[in-house]
Amino acid sequence: MIARLLEQRGLPIRALVRDPGNAKAVLGPGVEVVAGDITKQETLPRSIEGASHIIFTAGCRSGHPAGETRIKATEYDGVLHTLVAAQRAGSAGRFMYMTSSGVATRSFVSACLNLYKGNTLVWRRRAEDAIRESGLDYTIIRAGMLRNSGGGRRAIKLTQKALPLSIRYRIARADVAEAFVAAVEHPRASRATFEIVWAGSGRRESWSELLQGLKPDGELS
Repeated sequence: MIARLLEQRGLPIRALVRDPGNAKAVLGPGVEVVAGDITKQETLPRSIEGASHIIFTAGCRSGHPAGETRIKATEYDGVLHTLVAAQRAGSAGRFMYMTSSGVATRSFVSACLNLYKGNTLVWRRRAEDAIRESGLDYTIIRAGMLRNSGGGRRAIKLTQKALPLSIRYRIARADVAEAFVAAVEHPRASRATFEIVWAGSGRRESWSELLQGLKPDGELS
């Protein structure tokens, strides 16, 4: 979804994939496809060289169990490998990271998810810390429980307060994709972490309006 929105804006897109043949069929001719694997650091430089920004949404497949070794290799070590590659490439762009509500708070649902998927929220929290300490510009977006319904239909709540992982806090994948595209070059999203979920009611504000109220992580109490 993110690639499609970026393509609509006329922006060049390069995707790191493990299966180039399948990816080309899915992503279409407008996306440059580069073979690689975030768990193998030596495969990353080609995908990052010359990139304006990096959008990291990789993770173990949603809705499927995974052991902690695999979770760590993908969702923590994969982030570290990408950060190192970006630093070595002299990246001056923004590192955009997709994570989940619940990484900074506890709930029954987050406990169940950590059991089901190898402490995924623990490793994602550590990945967040590594991003903040990397020296790169960044935006960290924590999304509520993801739904496959259409985007743009409901008001959005954007907050820098930590939310628990809960069925109360949901959002469409399409809305999350819009948030990434809106935030990638928004000045207020620089070095900021925020959460996005559907709001209970109210009008749907533009992403520009929502992002305008952000503060850098270093300025939050």
